[in-house]
Amino acid sequence: MKPIIGITTFWENRPQKLYNLVSYHYIRSVHMAGGIPILIPLMDDKIAGYEYIKSIDGLILSGGEDISPIVYGENPIEQVKLICDERDGFEINLFLEALKNNLPILGICRGIQIMNVALGGTLYQDIHAQRENTLGHYPKDTPVHNLYHQVHVKNESKIYNVFRQNEIRVNSFHHQAIKEIGNELIETAWAADGIIEAVEHIHKKFVVGVQWHPEDLTVHHPIFLKLFKALIEASKKQKGNFF
Repeated sequence: MKPIIGITTFWENRPQKLYNLVSYHYIRSVHMAGGIPILIPLMDDKIAGYEYIKSIDGLILSGGEDISPIVYGENPIEQVKLICDERDGFEINLFLEALKNNLPILGICRGIQIMNVALGGTLYQDIHAQRENTLGHYPKDTPVHNLYHQVHVKNESKIYNVFRQNEIRVNSFHHQAIKEIGNELIETAWAADGIIEAVEHIHKKFVVGVQWHPEDLTVHHPIFLKLFKALIEASKKQKGNFF
């Protein structure tokens, strides 16, 4: 049986109703890689997602709005425009529960940041306001499948094992990034300006975060499907532990 991959969602207020949503590109990429995508609804009960952890074989923490700086002990600067306290709390608890249960995890954009703050790390609230000599990371008018900047990948890392390259080009749509790295995480890829582009957990078989959006690249740049296939393969092994 194919492994079941849970994908986190976000809230969107529309006239008269509140919706749980996520980009179809996550769903498509999991399906293309050989997994069964399941959406995990954001709920205002922080521990409500624990039941999903029992039902899935792997987890994707999807992208989205800023993480509130209050989570890592700071007050927001003016560049922080959109936060969702409920999502922050829900996903931090979901991630920690998945980690405790040894689930394979892939954090994407906001997802890598959730991983980091959940493990005690901090973020740049806005890389252009808080760092000198920061290059472009948010070409908002560029199609999401376009490659934008180079990333250097560390040898002997899970990201290197996926791509088998020390240099890759990625897309980029973020203004926050990892500042102080969280406990038990290591940096495994960087942009030319030093922004952390990938991390992994030092004790887990597959707990990986990337700052770019590979789900938007899998059709036009199939090399990025390898990242989802790596998650699926790790999730197959996880599934095997129960049968």
